[in-house]
This record gives sequence, structure tokens and C-alpha cells, in this order.
Amino acid sequence: MKKATRIVDIPCAHGEGPVWDTAHGRLLWVDLTGCKLHAYTPTTGLLETRQFDEPVCAAAPHADGRLLVAFAKRIAWVDWVSGKIIETVCAIEPDKPENRANDGKLDPAGRFWIGTMSNDGSVAGAGALYRLDGSVLTPVLTDLTISNGLAWSSDARTMFFIDSPTREVWAFAFDASDSSISQKRTVVRVPHELGIPDGMCIGSDDTLWVGHWGAGAVCHWDPKDGHLIEKVDTGCPHTTSCCFGSDETLFITTSRYGLDEAALNHSKDSGCLFSYRLGQ
Repeated sequence: MKKATRIVDIPCAHGEGPVWDTAHGRLLWVDLTGCKLHAYTPTTGLLETRQFDEPVCAAAPHADGRLLVAFAKRIAWVDWVSGKIIETVCAIEPDKPENRANDGKLDPAGRFWIGTMSNDGSVAGAGALYRLDGSVLTPVLTDLTISNGLAWSSDARTMFFIDSPTREVWAFAFDASDSSISQKRTVVRVPHELGIPDGMCIGSDDTLWVGHWGAGAVCHWDPKDGHLIEKVDTGCPHTTSCCFGSDETLFITTSRYGLDEAALNHSKDSGCLFSYRLGQ
């Protein structure tokens, strides 16, 4: 098994949602339950953090320096320099106080997608997947349990998605003109010994990289036939998500959430940020 390298040793309580900020050459990721948003610049080693008063679930960088951030119960514009919330775009499921946001991303057309789940993920069918149309959240998939990983193919014709407890990766035909989806099919089935699929990204060759909660690894899958290509070990049971930087470096987030003292003693790097260079 190949191994990832720890690159930031300040652990998150619940590291999630890595996204590469191309305009500024940095990685953004969230500490969801720690209510923090982190930025790491690989060329300088600079680590910056912004603290908020509410859980931070996902962020989408924009070239002007603003961030579209999904907090637990709202989507808002944030100014990175000041760390201040500029304006709230919309509420997230205000009629469901027992739910929160989870994973989210921009699609190839620049539209933001955000999923939801019950606060502890235990309520089957409580979640949904939404697309942000202007300032309105349009429900696209409902009756989900833990809405999680999102990715799009290089030709923008396929969207991949994970509802974690299904242990499957689904693919949909994607129409970039209106960001609609259709023709659902299952492309990966995860065996129980590989834990639960969590966050996801896609490589330049259109293969999928998935963080596996409970397996301590990122798994590399071929959606053409569903076979496992390779595993990248983090040593952290709760490996959550991953994304590629500007080169062939995969950044990997991990979590301490739900781990008892014995587990944390065994995996002291849980919550830290890792990287893996393709071909190493």
C-alpha cells in the first residue's frame, strides 16, 4: 500500500472539504466542527486560519478573493482577508433545524452544489442535494442520508456523487447548460472492509479518488468498470476527502471526530492534512 505524507501537523477536529484555489495557489479546507477555514500555500508553507461562530461545511474560492461558504445552516459570501461574512445568500433547510450542510462544490458551469444530512448522520433519508440557482436552493436529489462527495468529468458530461451509507458512487449525465442531471447509474460499489466512501475528487484521467471513512485511506477507483486501482494509506481511520493541487499532488483531509482515546493514541496524526504525489 502506498503512503501519504503529513504536511500540516495542526489537527482539525473534523477536517473536510479540500478545494484548490487556483487564483491564489493555495489549498482551502474546513474544520467543520471546529468552525474554522484553513488555507495552506505549498510554495511558502504559509498556513492561515479564519475562525467563525458556526460550523463551516464547504467553501468555493473566487478569483476576486471572496469565498462562497456553506455554513451549517446558510450559504454566505466571506472576505478571506478580513475573515468577515459579507452577506448571507440563503438559508439551508430552515424548516429542518435537525439538519446541517455537508459537502459542497462548484460545478463546471460555476454553479454551487451543497448536500445536507441530519446533524449526526443517523437519520436515513433526512438529507438532500441542492444546486444554488442565484439565491435559491433547488433540490436535485432527495431522500439521501449523508450527501457527500461530488466530482465532474473533464468533458463536463458526467457528474459523480456519493450518498455515503449506500457504499456506492453514482454517475449521472450532466448538462452544463442548466446543470441538470439524469440517467443515474452505479459505477463503484465499496466492500465493507473499505469503510464508507466520503469526499471525492477526479483525476485528469477521469478516475476517482475517494476518502474512505473507517479505512484509513484514499482509494483510487476506475468508474469505467468499478475496479480498485490503488490505496493510499494515511494511518488515520477517519480519512475524509481529497483534491488535486496545481500539479499531480493529491491533498488529503482527515478527522478526529468520533475517535476515542485509544484510537487517537494509535493514530496521533488524525485530523492533520496529508499529501500524496502521484507516481511516488
